[in-house]
Amino acid sequence: MSNVHLNFESISSSVLTTPSMSVMSYGASMDCTMNLCLLFSLGS
Repeated sequence: MSNVHLNFESISSSVLTTPSMSVMSYGASMDCTMNLCLLFSLGS
């Protein structure tokens, strides 16, 4: 349990030190969500 917490903290700190990367990953996830919504709306 402690290992998972430590890994999460290290990941969070690394994301905080690289805001551009976090923004890029957030934008990528948003693109994926939009594409999925479009696929579902077109499929139905």
